[in-house]
Amino acid sequence: DPEPNLNRLRTAAELIYDASKKTGLNPQVILVILEKEQSLITGKFDDATLQKRMDRALGFGCPDYEGCGDIFLGFYRQLYGTFDSEGNRWLGAASSLMRSFNTEVNGQRVGRGPGVDSKNQTFGRPVVKTSRKGDTIVIDNTLGGYDGVKDRQTVTLGNFATAALYRYTPHVFNGNYNFWKLYHAWFKYPNGTVIKLQKGDALYVIDNGSKRPFSLTVAQQRGIKTNNVIVVSKNEFDSYLTDKAMPPLDGTLLKGDESPAVFLIQDTKKRAISAPVFAQRKFSSANILTVPQDEVDSYDQGAAITPVNGTLVTGVTDKTVYLIDADLKRPISYEVFVARKYSFKNLMILDDQEIKDMPSGPFVYPPDQTAIQLKGDAGIYWFRDNQKRYVGAYVYEQRGVSTFAHMQLGQEEFDSIPTGPPFPPRDGTVIKGDQSTAIYQMQGGLKHLLTLAAYQRLRSPKAVVLPQTDVDAYASGDVIAK
Repeated sequence: DPEPNLNRLRTAAELIYDASKKTGLNPQVILVILEKEQSLITGKFDDATLQKRMDRALGFGCPDYEGCGDIFLGFYRQLYGTFDSEGNRWLGAASSLMRSFNTEVNGQRVGRGPGVDSKNQTFGRPVVKTSRKGDTIVIDNTLGGYDGVKDRQTVTLGNFATAALYRYTPHVFNGNYNFWKLYHAWFKYPNGTVIKLQKGDALYVIDNGSKRPFSLTVAQQRGIKTNNVIVVSKNEFDSYLTDKAMPPLDGTLLKGDESPAVFLIQDTKKRAISAPVFAQRKFSSANILTVPQDEVDSYDQGAAITPVNGTLVTGVTDKTVYLIDADLKRPISYEVFVARKYSFKNLMILDDQEIKDMPSGPFVYPPDQTAIQLKGDAGIYWFRDNQKRYVGAYVYEQRGVSTFAHMQLGQEEFDSIPTGPPFPPRDGTVIKGDQSTAIYQMQGGLKHLLTLAAYQRLRSPKAVVLPQTDVDAYASGDVIAK
């Protein structure tokens, strides 16, 4: 269990996920076995019946010739295993399946199938060996009242997964046939399987439950195998949703054979690259993949590739200047442009539509230690730490804001800067409002009310009288009593 010490309960889904992640077992296998053994995915049961089925959820620890023991009772033990009374560790279903799948002998992987007798029968006694991948063995069936089913069948363990599954359940009918039937019904073909209709030439690759057309170029690049195409019926073909064409790998440069437009594939989408951006990012024309135009047109369109972060850009006719920051275009007012000492010689000129299509961010902020005002308003704010904070006349002089660079901003730019609390006087300053007798001392950026005793202890310093609105706006701390 990769999470043995959690101080909370886990859902069955979380337990399955953790077991799969730990062992490398496909969680789909666990889901199918839960259904095959106890109908726990689709069944509906009363509480008592449900508990019995949960106790034997994966049918683990129930060998045909010995009956079910109690060591593995419970959903958790079925999945993860347990310790016996002597302290021996017993694997649960997930680890046991993967041990069979990966079994090696003398350093060579051979897999682990059912134990068989001298005639390679799973039901004979005594068991003289364990079958391996490639062995042909004889298996009996659990008929369950069905007619026309053979009592015994010969099976070749063609791969490691087959060997592991027959080790787990040494039956074909009412055993691995049910596993195959459920798995095929729920998960069908695995990702990467190529299918086609019997009377069609178009190839599709299975991708997360959908079928996607693809070009031979993409097949070569992505390693899609087209030499083992599975021909399916119309009903089976239609059971898969048709998704958009499979694009090339992320990072691929490509263009169509009828247009000069170049794109970069990112997050499975095509993103246009203009010539200036192509050059700035040092892409190479030698790496551009040319494919049929209709194939390029079929890919989802993403946002265009922006210039490198920190680049100043402007349009051909729209002369607004922007800074590329976190792949967003952020407008810059002339005042901020000058204050940040940017240079017009570093501007990259792009097509107006390219700039228009870029996602937008907020205005570029002024430098720290800047005094800003809304045009037409007398209030002064100290810009610091990406906030504007109002400063009264006294604080303006006391804190040296009067010596800062001053800047007037338009309404939109001014409003785009987050507003913080008013800047208070320096710590140690004694203040009072012009409409109240309360006296405060500033400590840690907070105003602390002074009692008479505390005020006298400080030798009754003369308080700085400030507008009451300023004093009221400062954050309060604890009362200083003595």
